[in-house]
Amino acid sequence: MKTRQQLLIALLIAMAGGLAAFAIVNSPPQTDQQENIVTLPSVQVIKVKPERLRMDVHSQGRVKAQTEIDLVTGVSGNIIKISPAFVSGGFFKKGDALVSIDPAEYDLRVAQAQARVMEAQYQLTREEAEAEQARDEWQHLGQGEPNSLNLRIPQLKEKKAKLAAEQEELKNARLLRQRTDIRAPFNGRVRNKEVGMGQYLSSGTVLGRIYSSDLAEVRLPLTTHELTFIDFPDLPHRSHAEKGAQVKLTAHYNRQQQTWLGHIVRSEGVVDQDTGMVVLVAQIPDPFGLDAKKTNPGTGSSAASLPIGLYVEASIKGRWFDDLVILPASALRKNNQVAVVDQDSRLRFRTVEVLRREREQVIIKAGLNVGEHVFVSGLHHPVDGMSVKPIEIAP
Repeated sequence: MKTRQQLLIALLIAMAGGLAAFAIVNSPPQTDQQENIVTLPSVQVIKVKPERLRMDVHSQGRVKAQTEIDLVTGVSGNIIKISPAFVSGGFFKKGDALVSIDPAEYDLRVAQAQARVMEAQYQLTREEAEAEQARDEWQHLGQGEPNSLNLRIPQLKEKKAKLAAEQEELKNARLLRQRTDIRAPFNGRVRNKEVGMGQYLSSGTVLGRIYSSDLAEVRLPLTTHELTFIDFPDLPHRSHAEKGAQVKLTAHYNRQQQTWLGHIVRSEGVVDQDTGMVVLVAQIPDPFGLDAKKTNPGTGSSAASLPIGLYVEASIKGRWFDDLVILPASALRKNNQVAVVDQDSRLRFRTVEVLRREREQVIIKAGLNVGEHVFVSGLHHPVDGMSVKPIEIAP
């Protein structure tokens, strides 16, 4: 009985396994099929829109006076007077007496020279009379042709030369007398004073250092490439009144940002061997605002004075150029190439002509067409012919 049960159980198990195998073979498990979807990289592009631009140039420099000299005495003596304006920082006008030296000795020299001139004049007058008398006497005698000694011509020339020399001595004495009053040769300001009241001065002593207050100058170094963007007078026969490009100077002074205007007046005409730079000179008229205060004495001047020695930033007004394209600096690749997105949304490298490079942007002169899209960012290593999804951004 047990044997029959065991055989039945084995038969049932075999039948169940067969049915399961048949079901598996005829109904295999179904797997989900996934489609391969390709996603194009999104890139940022800028639409090409040519513009008319003014190419200003930036530089920097230090303000200096157009004229700065040592004030030197031409005579010796004791100082008897010093102008109140002759102090460090003092203003003066052309012709003002800044320092006076005791003139007593030079008054004496003038008086002595005048006496010698009068004596020489008397001698010349007397000699002229004697020469006239000798000529009359010779004519009455009628003894041939007279020589120059008979007519006292050499003596007359000597007296004339003596008078001329004494007159020049008088001019020199008067000149020395004038130099006892040491006057300002131009409108200006005192940088420093070296002498004091009562001090004895020898001829050639430096009294102090002064500089002009009518014009200030700034030396502005530029590259030879930047010179193409601006106008400046650099012709051998140009007028001194001719002005070049306008210059705007800025500096933080007197607790606020100040601005002054000037013009390029000349180039120093030398390329520095170390830096390759060319220096242009800008002039700023009336740097201390003296003329403005003179014109409006009641209201004063709103413009701040421009101190000598101040370090300033300069923006030089440049020329206008047409059909220029401004791109971010990231748009420019090696060898002056940019990546343009074509009609099939593929990147195409193209060589362009760069007019100017700046820290954050480049200015393209030629090589791009109106309406084209230029790749700006979105890929670290763009490849020519790569398909992309362009997204236009504002310039």
